This record gives sequence, C-alpha cells and structure tokens, in this order.
Amino acid sequence: MKMIALGECCEIVSGATPSSSVPEFWGGDIDWATPADLSQLSGAYIDSTPRKLTAAGLASCSAKLLPVGSVLLSSRAPIGHVAINTIPMATNQGFKSLMPDSDVLDPKYLYHWLRGSKAYLQSLGNGATFKELSKSTVARVKIPVPTLDEQRRIATILDRAGALSMNRAAVVGRLEDLAQSVFRDMFGGGPQRLLPLADLCVRITDGTHQSPEWAKEGHPFLFVSNITSGEINFTTSKFISGDTHAELTARCPIEVGDVLYSTVGSYGVPVVVRSERKFAFQRHIAHLKPRRELIHPEFLAAQLAAPEVKRQADVAARGAAQKTVNLKDIKAFSVFAPPMAQQLDFVRRLGAIRAARLGALRSHEALSQLEDCLQAAAVSGRL
Repeated sequence: MKMIALGECCEIVSGATPSSSVPEFWGGDIDWATPADLSQLSGAYIDSTPRKLTAAGLASCSAKLLPVGSVLLSSRAPIGHVAINTIPMATNQGFKSLMPDSDVLDPKYLYHWLRGSKAYLQSLGNGATFKELSKSTVARVKIPVPTLDEQRRIATILDRAGALSMNRAAVVGRLEDLAQSVFRDMFGGGPQRLLPLADLCVRITDGTHQSPEWAKEGHPFLFVSNITSGEINFTTSKFISGDTHAELTARCPIEVGDVLYSTVGSYGVPVVVRSERKFAFQRHIAHLKPRRELIHPEFLAAQLAAPEVKRQADVAARGAAQKTVNLKDIKAFSVFAPPMAQQLDFVRRLGAIRAARLGALRSHEALSQLEDCLQAAAVSGRL
C-alpha cells in the first residue's frame, strides 16, 4: 500500500487568537475551537464552540475559516485531540488542522488514522515547557492511502466499533445515575446530622509518596487511572515484589472494605476494596478505613460519589495544571451516617445495580480494546 505525506494530500492550517482586550473581536457568529473543546466531545464531530469571533476578530489574526469536513488536530496542550467540523469554524493556535484533498483522502478515514496514531504524534512533539507539533512535522507524517472506497470501508468498520463502545459506556452511565437516584430517594427526603468524614473513619491517609523499586512481576502497583471507572482495575505495567509490598503497606494495610478515593486530576472517584488481592498504590489515591460500626463501606462510597460531596471536593480542589484535593480537606468533608439498618437496605438494593454495571463495564472495556485493535490495524494498513 502506498504511503503519502500529509503535506502532499492535505492543506495544513495553523490557528490563531485575536486580542482578548478588544471586545469587538468576540461574541460574533464565527465558531472558534480550542483543544479543550475537543476534549469534551463524545464522537467524531464538532458542531459548535463556546467562544465565537466576529468577522473583525477573524480578520485581525492569522486564523483561517476552515470549510466543513476539515480534520482538526490539536498540536499542543495536548497533542492528539481530533475532530471533524460540521460547520465552518476557526481555531486557536493549538491546532494544525488538515483539509484533505477529496480525490485522495476521506476525512473520516483521516480522522480515525490520526486517533489511532496519537502516541506516535505525541512522540514527534518538540519543546521544553510543553510538547508541540510544528506544521512542517505534520506535513512529513506519512499515512497509508488505499483507494477511497477502501478508506470508506475502513472508516465504517471503525465507526461501528466506536458506536458499540459508546453505547455500552452510556449504559454504564445510566446505571451510575440509577444508583445515585436510589441514594437520593432513600436519604434525600430530610435533614441529616452531618459529621466530618474523619469522625467516621479509623484512618484517612494516602499511598506511597516515593517511587518504589519496580519488579518484572509480582503485586500490581496502581495509579489514579486504575480506579476512575468506579471499580479497581488491576491491569498495570508496574509491579512490586512481596517485600516491597510488605514495606509499603506496613503502616496501613489494604483490607477488604477499605475505600479508595482519587485526589488528583480525575479527583472525587471512590471505590471499595472488595478483593483480598495484594496491591499498592500511589499517593494520588486517598485510603479511607471506615468505622464499620458507624458506616458501611458501600454506603460511604456511594455518598462520596453523590453531588453533595462532589461539590465539596470541587470547592476544595486546588492547582492549575492538575486539580488536587488534599487529605486535610477530605477529612473535613461533611457526611452523614443513618441507622445501620437503613444503610444495609441501601447496600442490598445497590448490589443488583452494581452487578449490572460491572457487566456493562466489562463489556465496554472489551469493546474499547476491540476498537483499539482495529485502529492499530488501520494505522498500519492491515485492516
């Protein structure tokens, strides 16, 4: 299969930002995308942006109005977000957008190829403070180019795989909403006696602050990404030996019924330890040991995921690059502990929902892996 440089089959366009101090440049009807806008997308297409330019604003800078069907590629902060515009729009300087030659390259095929090549594109970035793709670098990137009919066939396969994964993710989300609905129905009807979270826990600490000695195999070492699904995912490339595990967990053993809580980046996600499998984790995960006679671990986790506590985490979160909720603030969260009989009734109802959610989550993970495999095949020209 022939390989063609993107600069030979696409016009590559950089974006720009008008002066923010000139009100006349802003609030018009020209959509203007930033990389952050693409991070919020749930599919391939972008049809509107929060910020808009006037004609004067567009004319004041080097940004160009991209025609429908262009492929927007974020080139910094971060590298690798991709979308296809369904309306004409401009972008800021964080893009190297591509207008493919319609006789050579299908936009949807290009979209999927760029998504599947994210790690490769990131490896091409240059810069000390943050990595960035230059226009010349993007132009030199070579892409496998089958016939247009074959490109559309590949894009259709990847579209279907992505749709299946998104549908399963939607099921997981609806089950999460159902669990919170049950929580609100049972405990949202009247005032509750609020206590600091520290009063309902034997201990609140976090994971190791030092990088441990790694082993080729052994016990898994987990990061925030291993718990953000709401379940503990033991899939990792980092392992520690039995001796290192014993050393890291000596001060605070990890036990069934403990609650973990993400504190950095994707903060505010609680998970209950339900397995006796040995593992350790980084300091960006808080470690809560509930007072079992006062609060059930499953009830505590559900309450930590509830909007009322999530808002407290949002207020407490600090930091520019990555928001962080520190242990002092977590200990001060206002929570409640109704009679244990009510908690157990909730846990019983939650059990059926969790079982369904876990099944949907595993299905979603399998479909995501299938999508990744298909994208990898497409990137290498083997699909």
